[in-house]
Amino acid sequence: METIVTILFGTAEYFEREFLTYAARNNLNQMNNDQILMIYSRLKNELLNDFVCEESIRIECIQNLERACFMTRSLELSVLAE
Repeated sequence: METIVTILFGTAEYFEREFLTYAARNNLNQMNNDQILMIYSRLKNELLNDFVCEESIRIECIQNLERACFMTRSLELSVLAE
């Protein structure tokens, strides 16, 4: 039996997937800190300027983006430490 997982827009999991999708599209085997921060900046800019929603939703999305960025950076640092 196949399990389908739905990841909702704006969740930390959604943004983690966005980081990984960017890496895959750009053939990055590994993202360094500068690349992670660049992706974070682009996504945050989209949320601030292109995403039309209530301010409370925007704030929640940005907080989730920050969580995803932290998790992605932690993974990158753990890979470098190995």
